[in-house]
Amino acid sequence: MVQHIVSRQSVFNVLHSPSDTEGEHVSDGIKTEVSLPFKTPFPFSSLVLSANYRSVTDGCILFEAQVCCGGKWSGFYKLGLLSGKFKTSFPPQEDAFGRVETDVLTLFKPAEAYRYRLKFYGDAELFLLCASLTRAPFMYDEKTAARLPAGAFEKEVHPISQLEQTHPDRRRICSPVSLCMALNALGYQADVKELMRDVFDQTAGIYGNWMFNVASAGALGAEAYVRRFGALGELKDFVTPDSLVLASVAYSRGELAGAAIDHTAGHLVLVRGWKKGKILAADPAAAKQESVLRAYDAREFANAWLSRKQGAAYVVRKK
Repeated sequence: MVQHIVSRQSVFNVLHSPSDTEGEHVSDGIKTEVSLPFKTPFPFSSLVLSANYRSVTDGCILFEAQVCCGGKWSGFYKLGLLSGKFKTSFPPQEDAFGRVETDVLTLFKPAEAYRYRLKFYGDAELFLLCASLTRAPFMYDEKTAARLPAGAFEKEVHPISQLEQTHPDRRRICSPVSLCMALNALGYQADVKELMRDVFDQTAGIYGNWMFNVASAGALGAEAYVRRFGALGELKDFVTPDSLVLASVAYSRGELAGAAIDHTAGHLVLVRGWKKGKILAADPAAAKQESVLRAYDAREFANAWLSRKQGAAYVVRKK
């Protein structure tokens, strides 16, 4: 197990390995793997699982997780079902511990540990599994969080505007459009319309399911996972010639100068670099292709991403 922990921050990310499995059994053609319990370095309030997998036929993997609060374990929550031919989330699940809304487990009271359970059917294979959590209570230090990496970096990205797409849902497709820009910039052949079909969550009626977007990138050959960031300085390891970050942002009017849309409760943009106190982004909400590439004030962007959305992002890497 590889852990990325900064104890002073409010985020916790774990890339799990096969050695993290505590036990497995097979029944009626379904292999079930249960992980060891993982105690986190601080109480947490939310959990997201993301994965890369492969299935040539109709094999599938069901992803579940449970949490421990005050020494008591919850039941297992269903977080997503991935298959070579379909993906599905589940209707909202709720109990005394917390609630699952599509792809995020949000807790009613802080938990101190978690465990995941995977159910395999057919030829489905798992290549990567990441757990991403946030501290309870969440804390934000603007002075530290908004500090950019030293120097400057800019990744060349071919811009795509979601509003120029001929689709009735074009105002809601920031995730697949940003993902398409990232994959193409890293050398993968991605098509916006195909990605839209592949990531669409029919249960929730959305294109922004965290698990589905990551899985689609993985199916095209990239390494991808959900990660929480605690500071802009971390971008030096994740925005590189071979890696990009897709950041979830939220802001009110006047909080992000020069933004493609003046306010949003949730929007995804591609982070392509930084220089001179600015975050360089590809914002798919721009009305035209020529205005997709933008520069945002680092402090304002940090507030919109690291504070308002608790650093939620996709990391997409070239293998």
